[in-house]
Amino acid sequence: MDPTSLSNLMSALTTWGAVFLAALWLSLIYWTYRDAGTRLREPIRRALAVLIVVVLFIPGVLVYLLVRPQRTIEEEYLVTLEEEALLRAIEDSERKEK
Repeated sequence: MDPTSLSNLMSALTTWGAVFLAALWLSLIYWTYRDAGTRLREPIRRALAVLIVVVLFIPGVLVYLLVRPQRTIEEEYLVTLEEEALLRAIEDSERKEK
């Protein structure tokens, strides 16, 4: 292999790697934005979550995964509704016993 073709190959691989990393970085930013929107109520916390991923890249995603709430806002709402329904059922059964 001559040095020119080797240089061209290395240049193409470097370009492809840079494009891949940029696409990965942008997709992780977008995913974090969407996920934070479903899990965090406060806009400041959402912005900070995205900012962490923008600045730190993959370690930022790991930090976000460690500190994000386990449940989405919708899941929290459903759990609250279920707890309230169970509480009402218990209260109703206690009233009937009296």
